[in-house]
Amino acid sequence: MAARRKTLSTGDIARYCQVTPATVVNWIKAKKLEVYTTPGGQYRMDSKAFVEFLEKNKLPIPEELQPANERRLLIVDDDADILEVATEMLSESLPNATIETSSDGYEALMKIGSFKPHGLVLDLMMPRMDGAEVCRRLRANPDTRNIFIVAVSGLAADNELVRKVKRIGVDDFFTKPLNYADVAKSLGKMLKIPVAA
Repeated sequence: MAARRKTLSTGDIARYCQVTPATVVNWIKAKKLEVYTTPGGQYRMDSKAFVEFLEKNKLPIPEELQPANERRLLIVDDDADILEVATEMLSESLPNATIETSSDGYEALMKIGSFKPHGLVLDLMMPRMDGAEVCRRLRANPDTRNIFIVAVSGLAADNELVRKVKRIGVDDFFTKPLNYADVAKSLGKMLKIPVAA
């Protein structure tokens, strides 16, 4: 794998943002970008600062600028206690994952647009929009259809909602109370990241 470039030129920034180099220079003059000037008078930007700029402005981060092995995971559950425990347990088991949470289906869909998770731990029973509808919308959208989805529920595995979600295409299913070691193992395998013992 090629080493990640540490600094970016105005041309690099323009290409990543799909704008002209003149637009990038305007951003620099407006102090929107933190750059430094080389002895030859060229603008350069640290790639880490550029990624922060992209995140702040909710712009997509190019694959080659993402930290190696970093995987983003979104946990969706309307129970605040479960969200807290799941975040803590999965953070310990999956140290290479960046974890965000969401408390309902609508919020999850909005967060997916900006956070761009690689995986989702999705509660099926939620107010406003249940997990099956979230799953259906993700699978119907070409931009999100490849997100790994682990559905969780207090419902029995033969419940109609559970059957519906399995038909829509979840990658794994667990019943509550969750065995977080098993959930972490499943996510680690899907996301191709190490699972801490």
